[in-house]
Amino acid sequence: MFVKNRMTRKVVAVNPEVSLYDVLKILEDHNFDGIPVVEAGKVIGVIDEKTIMREFCACCAQQNQEAGIDTDMPIPFASTKVAIEPDKRRIAHFLHRRTVSELLHPNQEVVVINADEPIEQASYTMFRHEVDLLPVVDDDNQLVGILTKGDVLRVFDEILGYGPKGGDRVMFAVPDVLGRLADVTNLMQKNGIKIETVVFSQSRFASTNLLILKVEKGKGPEAEQILERNGFKIL
Repeated sequence: MFVKNRMTRKVVAVNPEVSLYDVLKILEDHNFDGIPVVEAGKVIGVIDEKTIMREFCACCAQQNQEAGIDTDMPIPFASTKVAIEPDKRRIAHFLHRRTVSELLHPNQEVVVINADEPIEQASYTMFRHEVDLLPVVDDDNQLVGILTKGDVLRVFDEILGYGPKGGDRVMFAVPDVLGRLADVTNLMQKNGIKIETVVFSQSRFASTNLLILKVEKGKGPEAEQILERNGFKIL
């Protein structure tokens, strides 16, 4: 499965000169995690609510320091010690006067993913860079889609078969012996049970591996009985 099979193709992007107010409005209206920032068709960054609010808090702290206000006060505006009602006009002024370009760092790496990469690469990239959203680009680095952490989690849910939809999930131990996986697939085929996905991983014990089958819905109990009769340990 590739990124292009799971990405959202209708992407809302902004240019660097858009105000932070407009960005927050787009995030709220569409319930987005973030928005790609594009200039001349190229992705130059991603802007999200967390980045905007972090910058706002830093701006407030600097203003407080210049005004001689206690700078040890916790940021953001509420804590277990003090609850402060933020000045709405102060927030509005900040959001309208600042643009996306002011929050982008020129030398910061722009994390993107190619549409033809496997979905596993997208998952690894998100984990490695600690991001929840990946702009998807083509071979010319043009923005063609967006992939969120939710998109990736839905893929793994389908593969593992844990959710209420789809097939039944069967998890069991498999001896680390050549040909045992073939034995399992042959057993399912012989008994007319369709395998939808297979997940294979190593266990804590060197002589045993973990196998998760997603079989057609309603066939899970039968598959477990067949495996147990043939010496496999259901987990």
